[in-house]
Amino acid sequence: MTALEQLAQQFTSAYEHSNYEGASQLLPKIKLELARNNLIIPSKAVSTPDLAAARQVLETGVFVSVNRRDEAEFSRLIAQLKPFYRSELNLPPSPNKNKITALYLLVLLSKNEIAEFHTELEALVSTLDVNESVESDQYLRYPVLLERWLMEGSYDKVWKAITQSSQVPSPEFAIFAETLVRTVRDEIALSAENAYTSLPIANARHVLFFDSDRDVIAFAEQQHGWSIQNGIIYFPTLQEKEAELEANLMDSDVPLSNSEKIIANGLEYAKQIETII
Repeated sequence: MTALEQLAQQFTSAYEHSNYEGASQLLPKIKLELARNNLIIPSKAVSTPDLAAARQVLETGVFVSVNRRDEAEFSRLIAQLKPFYRSELNLPPSPNKNKITALYLLVLLSKNEIAEFHTELEALVSTLDVNESVESDQYLRYPVLLERWLMEGSYDKVWKAITQSSQVPSPEFAIFAETLVRTVRDEIALSAENAYTSLPIANARHVLFFDSDRDVIAFAEQQHGWSIQNGIIYFPTLQEKEAELEANLMDSDVPLSNSEKIIANGLEYAKQIETII
């Protein structure tokens, strides 16, 4: 038995016994052995069984990183796995491909990287067979529906899908869905700012899916321009937002949030229209 085969067996055993920390410690050694055996970057010059075995090890690494909530390692493994899914290698289909791809889509969604989300989704769709569809797969359907509901503003559907275990296709998705909680609340908060001038804390608790007034107050205190008086949350006016945004645009050291970038683009467009008129 080679050193790589021994490490792979130990690694798989640690994962199957939920020893994710132990498996994680073995992963760098496995990657080194894969590189030594010309398996870290797939090639037609390598035998199909060896490539399939290397792919399975990296896929197991993905699940280990998810259970350790190690997003950085997860992203590295995704990048290393993508070449193994190329059709020209003629490898047998991987039963884990759709699940892993769906987990990656979920991470992109939780980081609000919508453009990259759609790029990955389009690349995936182009590889599906004629009789296959994204929504027919239990794993791929999950992030696709979440993204659709977020764009529609159907936050109640999103919230149920990420917080109710019966809605999640596997435990790995429940782990990464945790990161979506903040994203969803940020989206709701932005919508609330645009729709209302103020909200009673009790109403905000319901809208933002909090369990207590204390949690709402803590969240409100972290939001730019929100203020609380006599049990009511007051949102910043449009003029206040524009003034703050213009100040941030003048200060190159202040990074803009996604919502601020959208507003900034809108302001620039409005100024161009005024110039034309």
